[in-house]
This record gives sequence, C-alpha cells and structure tokens, in this order.
Amino acid sequence: MSEERENLFQSRKSYRRFDKNRPIPQDTLENMLTDALRAPSWSNTQPWEVFVATGDILSEIKEAYIAAYENSEQPNTDVPVPQEWPEYIQDRSNRNGMSMFKSLGIDRNDSVARENNKRNNIEMFDGTALAIICQERTLTEWSTMDLGTFAGYLMLSAEHHGVQSVPAYNSILYPHILREKLSIPDHLILRSGIVFGYALEGHPYNKHKSGREPLHKMVHFVK
Repeated sequence: MSEERENLFQSRKSYRRFDKNRPIPQDTLENMLTDALRAPSWSNTQPWEVFVATGDILSEIKEAYIAAYENSEQPNTDVPVPQEWPEYIQDRSNRNGMSMFKSLGIDRNDSVARENNKRNNIEMFDGTALAIICQERTLTEWSTMDLGTFAGYLMLSAEHHGVQSVPAYNSILYPHILREKLSIPDHLILRSGIVFGYALEGHPYNKHKSGREPLHKMVHFVK
C-alpha cells in the first residue's frame, strides 16, 4: 500500500481534455471527497466548503461562461490574481508555457489555435465534474493554506480512484455565475476550482506533463 501511495505523487498530472460522454459515478465522487476531508487543518477547523457541479448544472455553467467570454465580459474573481512574480518564479511559468504549447504544436503566431485553446479552458476541458472550494470571508491566510492542503488531498484522492483532474483558474472567472447556479452564499469566498473527468488518452491536450525544480534547489537541509 505504501508503494501505491508513493506512486500517486509521481503519476498524477493535470489533464486538459476529458471524455464528456463519460460522467463520474456519484459514489466515486463521494469517495473522493470523503478521502479529501481527512486533510489536516489548523486546530481541526476544517475551513473549507465545497460545491460540486455535475450533469445539467455543469452544462449550464459552461454555457454561461462561453456567453460571458464571447461578450468580452471581464473576469472578476473573488481573489485578485497576481500582477507580477519575482523573475526566477516567472521563469518557471514561462518555461512551462513554452513546453505546453510545443507539445500542442501551437505556434506563437497561430491565432486560431490559440483561440481554440482559450475556449478549451473556458469550457473547462469537457470535464464532467467541477469542485468549487470556498472559504468564509472573515478567515485569514492560515485557513487559505488549509484550503490548499484540502485541494491537494482531493486531487490525489481522485487519482487513487481512477479519476483525472486539473486545478483551473478559468473555472472561477465569473463568480456571479457560480453563485447563481450553485447557490453559493455571499459570506463565502470562491478560492479555487478543480475540474474532474476521465482523460482522453492520446489527445494532444493531454501530452504535456509539467516539470519540477530539483530537490536541492527547492529544499534546504540544515544540520
């Protein structure tokens, strides 16, 4: 069992095209989330609230997102997006972006392919389940860290249950749509979204696997 758990960390990656005709069974979703609820938190406060969209509701969300995108509606996420990164961190993002577009065969000047890629993001990669992870507005960064731990547990749990995932900024672009469709109350902040489904193996969007910095560069052992 320990070997299986260890391999989950190496086998999991983000997928960006799912089989839209293969929904995730309800019991599988519940098992995934039951596992994730074991995530640790400050003083066991468990500060997350999760809203899961599937079926017709998820289809309505996707349709509303596409309409907003086509109407050039500006994203208005509950959490402000970073405006800049330190140069060495931005470099990691740049290298990942170049690697991804290379695996897709998308040229920098190919406006049609780049537009199709944007729409794939807005349509949430044809995923069949969407988890929106929320937090009470009055809570601090400590609880936000707990939400990140929960999200990591959830994606590893999905992998364990044979379901693929991708954490997606584009899934929370339009909070007003999510609040309306999922009845999310105003006292909750929409912190992050994760798209789930069964990946289309061999699809170009699923070829890419992001790299990681070496251990010695990221971890400092002090004796």
